[in-house]
Amino acid sequence: MKKKAAVVLTITVLMELILNYFWPSPWNVHSIEMWLKLFVMTGILAVACLLSAGIMQWSGTTDNKKKLIWKRIFYLGSALPFAVILVIAVGFVTGFQIFHADDYANILPVEEVDSVGMILSEDDSDSIALMDTASAKQLGDREIGSIQNFSAFNVSDDYIQLNVKGDAVKVAPLEYAGFFKWMKNKDSGAAGYVTVSPTTMTADYVELPEGMKYIPSAYFSMDLNRHLHWQFPTLIFDNSHFEIDEEGNPWYISSVYTKTIGLFGGDVVTGAIITDPVTGESEYYDLNDVPGWADDVVDGTLICDLYNLSYKNKNGFWNGTFIGANTGCRQVTTIVYEEDDDRESGADFGYIAQDGDIYIYTGVTSMAADSSNLGFIMANERTGECRYFQMPGANEQSAMNAAEGEVQQYSYLASFPTLINVDGELTYLGVLKDNAGLVKMYYSVNVKDYGKVVVASSREECISRYIDKMGLNPPQEVIDNLTGEVADGTGNGNSPVGEIETEDVEFTIAVMQYVDVEGNTWVYMGTADGTVYKARFADNEMLLFAKTGDVIRGTVTGSRLTVAEVKSAEVPAAETP
Repeated sequence: MKKKAAVVLTITVLMELILNYFWPSPWNVHSIEMWLKLFVMTGILAVACLLSAGIMQWSGTTDNKKKLIWKRIFYLGSALPFAVILVIAVGFVTGFQIFHADDYANILPVEEVDSVGMILSEDDSDSIALMDTASAKQLGDREIGSIQNFSAFNVSDDYIQLNVKGDAVKVAPLEYAGFFKWMKNKDSGAAGYVTVSPTTMTADYVELPEGMKYIPSAYFSMDLNRHLHWQFPTLIFDNSHFEIDEEGNPWYISSVYTKTIGLFGGDVVTGAIITDPVTGESEYYDLNDVPGWADDVVDGTLICDLYNLSYKNKNGFWNGTFIGANTGCRQVTTIVYEEDDDRESGADFGYIAQDGDIYIYTGVTSMAADSSNLGFIMANERTGECRYFQMPGANEQSAMNAAEGEVQQYSYLASFPTLINVDGELTYLGVLKDNAGLVKMYYSVNVKDYGKVVVASSREECISRYIDKMGLNPPQEVIDNLTGEVADGTGNGNSPVGEIETEDVEFTIAVMQYVDVEGNTWVYMGTADGTVYKARFADNEMLLFAKTGDVIRGTVTGSRLTVAEVKSAEVPAAETP
């Protein structure tokens, strides 16, 4: 009987080892996965104790001391799963928002800024990634389908937005098409990756000199998740994804999380593990030390979730509930599609490539989820730094609906837009796709007035027509009239509007003219040297009293003048007879 009990315990140990191998979870008290695995392990142990105790009881022993020992083993083994469940329950309860509202309110530091200078202008629109993952996948599949002998691999569906040498590109690696395909090709590895350009709408396959062996679609010891857990058994990590550096070398980046509230709450990214998929070598970096070429460490979805969580608790837990006043509560833009729409509803965001990094952008609205935005946030996916700037206007869904309305005869679908600064006018820029997911047109929508919509077949034409529609460039005849009437005749008739980016100016009006564009009145003022300034009258009503000879003091941003002061021309005093 003792041998039978020993066999049971031996089988139990083997089962525990097999479970630990196929369920690689971090050995960290803050990991819910670890506690769930412990629950299963202690459950197996409890069954083993029951069987072992039963075997010893059935042996017919009359030794009361032995019986007592096996009873205690049975009771202890049976109690362990319940103890684990108790820890899990207490861990969840102690992390509830009602107990830690202040901690959750400060979980995502947000810098509130007044300037929108970090928003890209129309001249930098090539750095704006307008292509969504669905469109990138179509182009990538088409490119890899044209290459022979790739039946063992698929292109991953997980396209990642990167900034490579100043260009916004989407990349996806090859992955094994199944277990048997891996068995046949595991020694050579996945041989390359696909890059997709949102600007040119083209895809390219990049073949690597050595194949990638340690990837998520591999098996056993080459499975990336298991490989990393063996190297870093106590770290909690997720968001393992493919990236390339500036030289095109392949890497896998895994975000490392720390639970900052209670036992299981307050996920915050504090570092990253960077793995060479060819050799399997990995290195951990603190968040501040992550190499500059890495772009996606703090995932955009996590940033949106943390922002919503933070501003839900800004004025206490109850204020953010359905019975509270929701004072000061905000949330990121949530797109809601019709039930028959294949697109997925939920929080969404756009990407901007800037200063070597990738930023996510999304609007911010009240918890009432109305059709207008209070402002916008931009967050750096490498550092997690988040900025908010206040700019009321229509939300992204209103802009998407307005764009779709312009081409309703084609049934095109608008993608989530990105924000650009067109000569001081915050503007949504996005694409319209057909039912096959191919990009057919571009759209521009004014943030303050989503009735101002332009659609065109190219990005350049769309922005150009939008500038004309908004009156941001005066008609050439206005320029000719203004510069041709200047007192000293130095105007050349083609003085460019908008050469000054941001500058304090003071000038004397040599000639001025009012022009109505799409219901907005613009005031164009020419100087003696042929420079032309423009200002929207609704924003500068003091120009009502301006006249030729007056001195204007103000600030030019882009090419638009904001008037601070109008100094009337001095009238010479009458001479005394």
